[in-house]
Amino acid sequence: MRRFWLGLLLVVIVGAVYSWLNAPEWLEGWNEEHQEMVDRQRQAGISAGEETDQQGCVSMALQRVEHCNDSEYRCTVGGGTFFKACWQHSQPSAAVCNDIPPYHEKPTEDDKAWVKDRCIEQGFLAKGCRLIMRQQQQLCSASTGS
Repeated sequence: MRRFWLGLLLVVIVGAVYSWLNAPEWLEGWNEEHQEMVDRQRQAGISAGEETDQQGCVSMALQRVEHCNDSEYRCTVGGGTFFKACWQHSQPSAAVCNDIPPYHEKPTEDDKAWVKDRCIEQGFLAKGCRLIMRQQQQLCSASTGS
């Protein structure tokens, strides 16, 4: 039995050393792939923004995160990147910032409740919805100087 545990320990140590030695290559590949995804989402957002207004950007971004089939991380980051680029290149919408509370760097309990309620009201369950709502809150505050 002792040999089994020593063998298992040796396998774990060899695996850890192997992983540690290959980590820089893996990380470099992941960073490259991540940056390509972000660039694609930004370009898609720019293109969409040139064709719509700010409310259209909100709607498209919410649809993208809700129907994304990738990891939650990639869906959220990609959706947020798309939304910001779209917003910056879109036409203003008259009422897009109505009833949006001021943005706080550290969300208050009221901010959290507003975001959650807003996503539920619109029928979006993805966590990316919360990011989009927070970004909308931030962008609206920046445009009004709040």
